[in-house]
Amino acid sequence: MRELIVANFEHVLCVLILISRLGDIVSTYLVTPKLKLEANPLARKLGWPFAILSLLICIIPYWNTAVGIIVLIPSLLVSAANTSKIWFARAYGEQAYVELIYEMAGKSKLSHALAGTIVSALFIAMVGLVTLFLCPNPGTDWGYFIGWGILTYAFVIGFYGSLSFIRIFKTARKQNERRKLPPVETIT
Repeated sequence: MRELIVANFEHVLCVLILISRLGDIVSTYLVTPKLKLEANPLARKLGWPFAILSLLICIIPYWNTAVGIIVLIPSLLVSAANTSKIWFARAYGEQAYVELIYEMAGKSKLSHALAGTIVSALFIAMVGLVTLFLCPNPGTDWGYFIGWGILTYAFVIGFYGSLSFIRIFKTARKQNERRKLPPVETIT
């Protein structure tokens, strides 16, 4: 079996990336069909056609298998993170979930949300760095590229998670300011 996988590694990697991308797309759809909770601003703006187009990334292993591994790892981890949120989002509803997040943002500080996101990303980055450090032949061992995949995931969640919280807190602040406006007086 191992020989079969090794002999067809590009194909196997292509299928794994395709599965991981489908996992990301389907889990995202199940959590946020209108993309209101999507952390990636580009994906949120371009919508589902962009998400479907991202399936083409599965052809990367035919160009470079090492880059394919680097793409596979964060795709699998994003899918795993998304699927853990499906039950709550489906039970609560996308709009109610969005409103809950804005309500919580109104009761909290952006710095607290960002700190949690960045520290989480740093812990994941440490796993990637340890993986890189333990590779006896950097640049040639698969563990090296897995380490870079983990670091890529750490960057993705740190960067897009931070952007998402900045957007959420900005929107929550605007909503709170609108609620505090005095009623408009009319002249009669």
